[in-house]
Formats: sequence, structure tokens, C-alpha cells
Amino acid sequence: MAGPTAGFRPLAFCLLAVAARGAEPATVQAGWEELAQRNANRAGELFAAVAPNDPATREAQLGEAVSLLSAQPGTSGKIAASEQILEGLCAAAPGDDPGIAAAYYLARIHQLQDGPPGRPAAVAGYRALLAVHPESFYAQLAAPKLALLLLFDDVPRDEWDRREAEIEALIGRLATPESRRDTRLILASALIKLRRDHARAYPLMVACLESDLVVRVPHLNRLLLQAAESAEALGRPGEAAVYYGRFLTEFPHDSKADEVGRRMAALNREARP
Repeated sequence: MAGPTAGFRPLAFCLLAVAARGAEPATVQAGWEELAQRNANRAGELFAAVAPNDPATREAQLGEAVSLLSAQPGTSGKIAASEQILEGLCAAAPGDDPGIAAAYYLARIHQLQDGPPGRPAAVAGYRALLAVHPESFYAQLAAPKLALLLLFDDVPRDEWDRREAEIEALIGRLATPESRRDTRLILASALIKLRRDHARAYPLMVACLESDLVVRVPHLNRLLLQAAESAEALGRPGEAAVYYGRFLTEFPHDSKADEVGRRMAALNREARP
């Protein structure tokens, strides 16, 4: 088993939880706000102060579980306590918002903490979220993580092909463009890195670039390079030049700008009669 905090991004846990919350009682809302400010210990105190008979009890229990995952220093004891709370939320009411969120966080714990033995549990958790609550906020978060676990795994070719088909079918069912984007990009990356299949990866990347959903560095600069390289591999120098040119326009000071400039110059020379 990995160390108690291996792989965790405490603030990411906080912000995901905050993003999914609606209007809540003042104490619970204050807890989420403290989490967003990285004050996990104070957040945990606020969530724990909610009375057991309060209508917001389940929301507060979820907040307490996320606070334990986010608290530093991380320990195996805190993670175990968080798991216990999350499992209780799932058992009591798996279909309400805290129950759905708890299922997601349990899958994340398995993915990030347990190493290879935890992967099957994480995969099962993500698949269940997508099957039972496909429109939920947390199912959308689960999709690219499921793709990462399934596609970047050492399995026989026929099993990998089945997994690839599962993810490709999943993309069309996802509810948000962001989830479709992230899952497409993971599939494209796997097709290139593991199968050298530029023909199938290239349209996935182009779809994301044309939708203008990829805006963050290093995601956009990396994607522009991958798209240009795939276009070259497919014998489409004009399209490759477009993506190299966009890279140089948007990232002129990137460490790879000189290399990209040389590639673009070579394409231009080859295009001359």
C-alpha cells in the first residue's frame, strides 16, 4: 500500500466538493468555504458541530470525510476514518447527493491509496456511478478517471480492445462537454502511446481543439504538439503546419518553441514546388 498521502491533492478534493454544493445552512456552507481556503482542520470542526438531528447532517458528514482527506499531515488513520464515514453515507442513502459524492470519494481513495490491489475497487466504483447516476456531477468526474485506469493498464491486446470500446461508447453518453473532452484526450493519448494509432487518435484531438474547451497550460500546448505530430504521421502537412503555427502564436516563449519553429520551416520547405 502506498504511503498515507501518496497521490492526494487536498485542494482538489476541496474544490470538487465545493463545486457540487448548492445552498446550505450557514455552518455547512462555512465548512465548505474553509475547505476551499485549505483550512481543513477548521472545516472539520464546523462540520462536526452540526447536530445529529439537523437536516444538513449528511451534508456535514460528507464535509467531515473530505476534511479528513484534505487535512495535513495526512495519515492512514485519517483516511480510514474518512472511509468509514463515506461507507456509512453510501449504505444509508446511496441515491441522494451526499451518497453519490461518497461513492465517488471512496473510488478515489481506492485509486490513489491502494496501488494495484485497489484498482479493481476503483474501477467498480466509477462504473457503478456512471451506470446508476449517469447525469450526476460526480459521474462526470468519474469518466476520465475510469478511462485512465482501464486504458493505461498492462492487459492482453484483446482485453485492451474491449476496454477501448467501452470508453469510446461512454464518451457519447457523457452529460458535460468538459467530461467528454477529458475522456477523449485520455483515449487519444492511450491510442498514440500504446498503439501508435494516429488515425484514430487524431480526430479525437481535433474535436477537442475545435470546441475550444482546452485552454489551460500545459494541456493546450501539449495537445497542439500532439495534434501536429499526428497530422504529420498521417501525411497531412498542411494541418500539421496549422497546429504548429497556433502553438508558436499562443506559446512563443515555450521551451519547445525553437524546435517547433524548425519543424514548421521544414514543412514549408517541403511544400515548395
